[in-house]
Amino acid sequence: MSIIEEYNAGYRFFINLEFDKGEKLNRQLLSDSIFENCCFSVDFSQTDFTNTKFTNCNLKCSDFSGCNLTNTTFENCSLESTDFKNARIYGTRLNNCHCYGQVVTLNTSTGELETFKDSLVNELYNNVPEFSKVAEHLNDELPYIVYEELSTKLFEDITTNNGTTNFTLKCFQFFNLLGDRNDENIDNLLVVGVYEGLYANKKCNDIALQLLEGRNKDIYEHWMINGSIRADY
Repeated sequence: MSIIEEYNAGYRFFINLEFDKGEKLNRQLLSDSIFENCCFSVDFSQTDFTNTKFTNCNLKCSDFSGCNLTNTTFENCSLESTDFKNARIYGTRLNNCHCYGQVVTLNTSTGELETFKDSLVNELYNNVPEFSKVAEHLNDELPYIVYEELSTKLFEDITTNNGTTNFTLKCFQFFNLLGDRNDENIDNLLVVGVYEGLYANKKCNDIALQLLEGRNKDIYEHWMINGSIRADY
């Protein structure tokens, strides 16, 4: 029997199915179902998947455009080139889903897949969009790696320009914004992720101490003097 025939006969649990020849299952009713360990490259457009769960599925190149995905969950699924355009995605959840090796989320406004970003990484990109444009975006879920990448770009910007650039100003304005939250985890992220990459250069230290304010300046200077990185000051 086909999936639709099984569904109409009352089946709701489908396991180890494989359709990757461009099959079409569009404009169907498959709500309240579970798909597990399935490999699909299927045109599901305008199908009703309300309250359905996909677990450990390869959905590469599948078409969910115009589908009803209300309260549908995708868990541990591969979503390379999967299309969710114009789908109803109220309550749709993506848990540990990947696209080309990166964890992705579903933008509820556009219906497009986006790389998952740690909240502090997302804030960084929003406050310093110049960095977002040149960042690799390969580890957006790992803030320490992203902030270390920022530190490298900031070091290059400070040491290769005669004056203080708008990029450098925006970075330190953002560091002040984060540091003012008085959060030890954020302080550690800034010190280990960013500041330690600047300490070896006197010009970087001079500009940092000029642009950082209040407790943020105190923290920078404390670890510049007392940290494990030999600083030039």
